[in-house]
Amino acid sequence: MTGTLAWQSNTNTSENSCTLVQCDCITFWEVYQQQSIIRLSNLQDRNTNTYRLEPGYEARARRIASVYAKIYLETEVSGNRLLKGRYYWMGLGAFASKTVAAVFKHGLTRYGYWIPSDKIRNPVHAFAKGNLWLFMDIAPWHYAWSASPVSFNQCKTQRDVSNFTHIKNEVMNLPWSSCLPQIKNLSVTSEINKAFVFLQEIERVFKQGGARQDKFKRAEGPLFKHLMAIAVQEQYNILQEIVWKDSQVQTMAGIQRITKTPDSTLVLSSDYSVRAVKPDRSGKYRGENAEQLASLPEEPYSTPLEGTKVEDYDSRMKWINKAAEKYHDLMRHELGRAFLEQELLIISGWGGSSADFNVGRDSNDGKI
Repeated sequence: MTGTLAWQSNTNTSENSCTLVQCDCITFWEVYQQQSIIRLSNLQDRNTNTYRLEPGYEARARRIASVYAKIYLETEVSGNRLLKGRYYWMGLGAFASKTVAAVFKHGLTRYGYWIPSDKIRNPVHAFAKGNLWLFMDIAPWHYAWSASPVSFNQCKTQRDVSNFTHIKNEVMNLPWSSCLPQIKNLSVTSEINKAFVFLQEIERVFKQGGARQDKFKRAEGPLFKHLMAIAVQEQYNILQEIVWKDSQVQTMAGIQRITKTPDSTLVLSSDYSVRAVKPDRSGKYRGENAEQLASLPEEPYSTPLEGTKVEDYDSRMKWINKAAEKYHDLMRHELGRAFLEQELLIISGWGGSSADFNVGRDSNDGKI
C-alpha cells in the first residue's frame, strides 16, 4: 500500500484468542510503535485489519492530545491509576498538542492545505510533520515503560526503526518518514535516559502511599526534572531538527510575530481560546468554570515572553521553561491540579476526532 495513508495491521484479529510468541527487543518496540500508529488511524476493514491514518491535521493533533492525556491519567494501555501524575510531561504535552490543533483550526492555517503558495503551505505541513513524528517518538517510550520497565531498560538501546522487520513498511509509509534519519530513527537519547531515571524516582515516592497532595510535594523535584528532560527531547532533538530549521517556517514565524495571528498562547485547558480562561476587563471570570478559575494559584495560560523568537531554540526554551513552571505551580496545588486533570479528562475523549472537510492531496506528504 505504498504511497497512501492506508496500512494493514499485523495484530491478531481473532477475538478471545492468544498466540504465544517470543518477543525480542526489536519486536517489543514494533508492538508499541504500531500501537501509536493505530491511535491515529481509522479502521477501514475489520476482516483484513486495514487502517487508514487520519488525514486531518487538526483532528490528528486532537487525537495526539487525547493519547497524552490518557497516558497522564493512567487510562491508556497498561496504565496504573495508583501512579496517576508520574507521566508529568504528558499532561503539559496534551495541552501543547491541543494548542497545535487550535492553530490548525485557524482559518489562515486551514487554507494552507490548498493555497497554491509554498511559502504558506509548506510551514503548515512542517508543523503537521513535527506534531506527528514527535508523537511517534515519545508515545512508544511511555507505552513500553507502562508495559514493563525491566524490558524497557533491557531494550532501550535497540530501538531503531531502520531495524524493524514486521512493520517497517508501515512506518516508512507514514507521511514525512524521510525525516527519520534527522531524528536518529527514534533511537534513545541522553534526554530519554534522564527522563526515565527521574520517572523511577517519582514512582518510588508515589508508591510510598499517602495523600496525593503529599506525593506531589515530596516528588516535586524529580517531577519537574522529568518534565524538562522530555521538553528538551521534544524541542531540541525532534522539533528543532524537522520543523524549526526550515527556512520557510522561520519566515512564517517572523510574520506571526508581527501579525500575532494565529495566537500561539498555550492555554492550559481544553479550550482553544485564551478568552475562556482569562478574566474580562473588569477582572472577573465568565462561564461555567468562573468560580474555579478565580480560585487557581496561577492563571492557566502562558503567552510567549517579550522578544521570543520561536524558531530559535534557546529563545523558545525560555518561554517553555516559564510555561512549565506555571504548569508545575498549578499541579502542586490541590485546586490547580483538580482543574488541570478535569481539563485533561475532557481532552482524553478526543480520540475519535476526524476532519470535517475533504483534505487536499497536497497534504500529508502527498500520500492521501
